[in-house]
Amino acid sequence: MSTYAEAQNIVGPSGAMMTVDSDSRARVRPRSAFDQAVIDGRAFTFASVTYDPDAHDTILAVQNDNLSSDFHVQRIVASSDTASQIQVFDTSGVTMAGTAVTGVNLNRSSGRVAQATAKADETGNGAQGAGYTALCFRDLLAANTAKTYEVGGAIVIPYGHVIGVDLTTAATGAAVTIIGWWDE
Repeated sequence: MSTYAEAQNIVGPSGAMMTVDSDSRARVRPRSAFDQAVIDGRAFTFASVTYDPDAHDTILAVQNDNLSSDFHVQRIVASSDTASQIQVFDTSGVTMAGTAVTGVNLNRSSGRVAQATAKADETGNGAQGAGYTALCFRDLLAANTAKTYEVGGAIVIPYGHVIGVDLTTAATGAAVTIIGWWDE
């Protein structure tokens, strides 16, 4: 006679989870660095409000102000009412200027605040004038769409550096969100 058990979840000290299902198979799902950063209160989102940008405006820029941790970009979401090319770049030595953006902790029970300076309609950088010498990537953005760029932490912004997102075409409504996390 066989007895069957309900599925059980086992979470180890590292946060990795294993599920033992009813037919005695074990499944393991490791926790990503981003997932762990959310749990630890080290993951944040920075979002600009929709506004009317000129061509080559930096819609949103985030500067890493953490002396000891790099900022890893997990994803970028961009939208525009006009077809444009999006330019995602890194720069440094910038005096940030524009509309202040507050980073929102993705772990709402965490008391941590973002160690960053973020500005929408940022005007202090000269990346476009320098020809985007540290261009991370560019892509085409269709009119009246929102596009998500999943980079999985691959864009790493060290202390004092800025990640910025520009659109090359003037629009009447554009917005950008940058989601990322600090390493330990």
